[in-house]
Formats: sequence, C-alpha cells, structure tokens
Amino acid sequence: MANDILDPATLTSQLVALLPPSNERLYSAHDGLAALVHAIFITLGFRLIAIDDASSARTFQDGVLPEDWNTRGSTDHAFRYKHEQSSLEFLLKVVRLGQRTLINAIALESDKSASLDICTNDFTSPSFYPYDASRSDAQPLVHGFISSNRITDFVTQTKLKIVQKLVPGLRKEGYTEETEEASSARAAPPNPAPAAGPARARPVMPPVPEDIPPYFPPSVRPYNPLEIGRRDLDPFGADTFLPPSLFPPHGGDGMFVGPDHPIFGSRSRRQDNLRGQWGGDGYLPPLGAPPGARFDPVGPDPNHPLRPTFGGRPRGGGPTGGFNMQDPDNDEFMPPGAGDMYM
Repeated sequence: MANDILDPATLTSQLVALLPPSNERLYSAHDGLAALVHAIFITLGFRLIAIDDASSARTFQDGVLPEDWNTRGSTDHAFRYKHEQSSLEFLLKVVRLGQRTLINAIALESDKSASLDICTNDFTSPSFYPYDASRSDAQPLVHGFISSNRITDFVTQTKLKIVQKLVPGLRKEGYTEETEEASSARAAPPNPAPAAGPARARPVMPPVPEDIPPYFPPSVRPYNPLEIGRRDLDPFGADTFLPPSLFPPHGGDGMFVGPDHPIFGSRSRRQDNLRGQWGGDGYLPPLGAPPGARFDPVGPDPNHPLRPTFGGRPRGGGPTGGFNMQDPDNDEFMPPGAGDMYM
C-alpha cells in the first residue's frame, strides 16, 4: 500500500515549495489556511490556471503561486483549477468571516458546489504569524497549524466536504476517500472517565428459605380450595348445646371472615411464632416487597400490639391513642368528611 500523499509532513514541505521565491511570507493564519488548501489540491493532481474568477487561464509552473497572491489588499483568496480526470473547471474561494474561514468551491460548467465552514483558531495558531520561510531561524511550519493532528483533521474535512463533492472517485496513488463514519470517529474527543465517588451501599435482601413454598408459611399445609366454605353447609352450626358437627373443624372457613379464616394462613393450625417476614402471615413471593417498602399488613398478627387477633382484643372501637385497634379493618364506611361539601 502506497504512503499517504497528504501526510502532514509532506503537505507542509509542499506548501513552502509552492510559495513564490520572492515572497515566501504568510502574513496571517488566513494566508496559512489558503496556502494549505492550495497544497492539498496541487498534491491531488489539480492544475492551477488562475488566482481569480475573471482572468484568462494560464500556466503556473508546478502550481507555484504568483508573487502578488497575498498582497493585493484583499483578505480573500480565489484559485481556479483543472483536473485531468474531469472536463470541468473548478473555482475555489477561501473567505475570511470574522473568526471563521469559509471555503467555497464550484464546478463552473455545472451546479455542483461544495463548502466547508471552520473556526480559524481551531486549526491555526495566530501567534505564529507572520511567517517567513526564507529566514534561517524560521520555526517549523507545522506549528502554524497547532500540530500534525490538526493538519490531519483539516485534510480529512477538506477531502470529505470539498474534493469528494467536486471529483468523486478521484484516482491517485496514495489517496483514499473518507467516509462520514470514519471522520466522526476521528473528530470525536474521547469520553472523559466519570469522577470516582463513594460507592453506594447495596440494599441487603432478606434470605428466602429454599425449602418453603413461596406462598405458604413454614409447617403449613395449604387447604384444598374445594373445602373452603364447607362449614357453611353445617345445619347445626357451632352451638355448644348442639351435637358435634358432621364435618371436621376447619378453623373458621365459612362466609364469616375472621382471624382464623384460611385466607390468613390457617393460624389455628400453627404456632404464632412462625409468622411471616412481612407482618401477619405475610409470606409473599420472593422479592414481593423490597426492603423498607411500606404497605398494609397481610393479615392479623397476634404478636404486634397494634394489630392483634380478635381474641387478643375486643372487637369494637379502638382506644384513645389514635390507632385503629379493630382487626381486620372493615373499610365499608365512607372516609371522614366525605359528606361535607366544604371539605
């Protein structure tokens, strides 16, 4: 594979060679960018035929600029080119707009145009100019364009936005066309690493017993769902003066819901110290409630002073402490103040 003919070192050497021997000065950063664009076009095989948009075409030996190319009193520069791979004539203007540089190009025989708008100080070092290549103590010209990397970035943009629009598919040994993806990846600055901060403590999840079904407390065998409600079929009820029931006891599984109803986990068939982790029977599926979540108790809890079973506290109104001691809370009434139109 041939070396890149638009390498920064090659271009800066070519730029100095294209300055007229009697005027090897670059008076400003704008002159430097205009001369760099000219060096790119000459390196790619374009032929300079004029330095304005009105004069007749003529020959410039090896593309060397005329003596007055940057001393005409205008800060803008114009170049006209021809290329052997195209029958068109190309006009290129480098225009200074305050702190920006606008490069416009067009194929004069067609409406094919291209433009590139850059911030001048992004690609040049203003304090470097004026520059005189004829001086023996002249600094390397690369410093006038900040660094070799900035020259590479400028060449990439010029190829992508100007050259490839005017002469697509240009063939030159050592020249390769650019793509939008490669250009964006090269121009994008690396993402800064986020500032290291104190690590947040991860919440501690309560252990889930492996030998217990997720929906049932330990040592509790679930009821057959077809048996719930059988007590309602007992014609004799649960009166102490009547003969024993025809059906085995099921701990209050009828239509009257109490603390021993199967929906609360058959409290009568297990010890009270085998309560769940979430209040009452409280056995939820794994991760059913995150640590610290606030929600109503799942069922009556005989060990909690504010949530007793019916047997632990009398049914009826609660004490004066402000807590509702009725359990479960039969929420069949309207909320306080619901009938007050001024609430």
